[in-house]
Amino acid sequence: MRLLSKRAARAAAVGGVILAAMGSTVAYAGTSSTELSNGRLSFEAFNGREASLPASKFYSATQYKKTSGGTVTVVFGMTTESILVKSPAKTVKKGQKVGHSWGGRSVADTGDCSATGFMKSNGSTYYTPPVNRLC
Repeated sequence: MRLLSKRAARAAAVGGVILAAMGSTVAYAGTSSTELSNGRLSFEAFNGREASLPASKFYSATQYKKTSGGTVTVVFGMTTESILVKSPAKTVKKGQKVGHSWGGRSVADTGDCSATGFMKSNGSTYYTPPVNRLC
C-alpha cells in the first residue's frame, strides 16, 4: 500500500507537511498495517534520503480506511522511543480514507531507528507493527 510519492513527499516537506507518499520500496522505508474488523490501519515511514531530503530526518503518515460500521471519531498517532505525537480528532465514515502526516522528524528521536503508527477510537487504541531501519 502506498501512502506517500517521492515527488509529493519532497514538495510537501519543503512546505513542512507530507501530503503524499513514497512510490518505491527501499532500504530506509517501509509500510505496515493492521487489519481491523471495520477497516485497515496503515503506517508508512521513510528516511529523508529516499526523497532527496536530509538523511537526518524521517517522514511518516498514519492512515485508516473504514470499510464497515457507523461513523466514528479517531485520533491518529505516531510513536518512537523518544516521541509521541497525536493528530486532532477526525471523523470517518464507511468508505472513507482519513489520515495524518507527521512531517519531518529527527531520526535521533527514533532511538532504535523505528516508528509505529496508532489510532485511538471509542476508548481503544490500535497499533500497526513498527517500521524499522529509518536511520
